[in-house]
Amino acid sequence: MRKCVILALVFGLVGTLCLSGCFSIDRGPLVRTNEEHVLVSNYGWYLFHIIPLVCGNAAEDRVLPFIIFRNDVTMDKIQTRFMNYADSYGRRAGVDITVRDLAYTTRESVLFEIPGIHFPLPLPYILTYREIQLSGVIDRLQGTVPREVNP
Repeated sequence: MRKCVILALVFGLVGTLCLSGCFSIDRGPLVRTNEEHVLVSNYGWYLFHIIPLVCGNAAEDRVLPFIIFRNDVTMDKIQTRFMNYADSYGRRAGVDITVRDLAYTTRESVLFEIPGIHFPLPLPYILTYREIQLSGVIDRLQGTVPREVNP
């Protein structure tokens, strides 16, 4: 009996970690044009498509990579983190920057969906998935001289 309880707790913990949300900022330099492409994304799980269960933690000073019962999968939070990253990139590079080619995508789906058929099982919208991505290019302004960077 005791082994079953421990096994259930381990599976519950593993399941929670697998379903937890994820916030990420991916970046890559465009060497030829001296620009940087940035992709900010976050996803989470919701109960009845409304109540947030767990999602990626979009806070600047986060302790955990996910947050429970708070909705961080919003365009406002993603855009704020993108612009904060762009500002810090400009300060690190010591030049004035501009942000261009912004594009976003959202994806929402029902957990109980058969892949490829897009027909939910008889329990639709109990547990749903939501994802938001924002991408853009950070461009160094032409003709600007690098500023002195104060430590």
